[in-house]
Amino acid sequence: MLGIKLLHFSVDDVIVSFKQLTETNPISIFEIPMFSYLKKMHEKYGVVVSCYCFYTCGDFTLSNATRQYRQEFENNSSWLKFSFHGNTGRENYEEQDLKMSQRQFQDVICNLKEIVGPSSLDSFARIHTFQASRNFVRFLAQNEDYSLKGLLSADDSRISYSLSKCDNAQLKLDGWFQSDGLALLKTTQRFDSLRPSSLKRLFVVGGQVLLFTHEWIFYPQQDFNLAVRAKLIKLLMNIVFRFYKKENYYNVFPIEILKYKVNG
Repeated sequence: MLGIKLLHFSVDDVIVSFKQLTETNPISIFEIPMFSYLKKMHEKYGVVVSCYCFYTCGDFTLSNATRQYRQEFENNSSWLKFSFHGNTGRENYEEQDLKMSQRQFQDVICNLKEIVGPSSLDSFARIHTFQASRNFVRFLAQNEDYSLKGLLSADDSRISYSLSKCDNAQLKLDGWFQSDGLALLKTTQRFDSLRPSSLKRLFVVGGQVLLFTHEWIFYPQQDFNLAVRAKLIKLLMNIVFRFYKKENYYNVFPIEILKYKVNG
């Protein structure tokens, strides 16, 4: 399906930015490296961003995060939103006890409501490693704290969210699929893969495009190779977003892409 040109960008594994915000107590959220960079991308290219968050980083959790910037987050919620990604990144939500998975989702969402405000919550999420049992997917679609509208699926050959092979193939073919009360949208490509074949998939002419990266690229890396890689990825992001601006893409959140997929 080609048609209207829509672009979504997201950042996975977000937690360090909240830790820095809490520890440094800046005047503005945009003094934090990741938020600063994302604002520049928004102002320069119109990019809108979803940040998919972990609950825990070492001894820091979202329950420890400062609440004093909620108004500033809400003031920027037209282009910057947040949602669930996981607890620590070590979970397998396909195999983990359902009640534990539910509690971890609630921990992230309930704290995000207080940290960034309800208007800053994204109606979609991307679960770490694209794994979730069908019962957990049903819970995400129907829970009292914050029912999601959909999930972002894998950009590679992995099976997403316990789909059958047949349904996963249909998802890849159509770019979306309805499963257990949630809409699944296929992720186009991650910035983190620098192989030539992957780089090519970052540039799409026509249709809907969903791109993402990870929080680590916005922060200093002691490992030389990772530091160089982070710089290359950020350079690539500028090139790609400049391309989509010239191609007259609309920057939107996933819910708008879903509406187009459903209504054509």
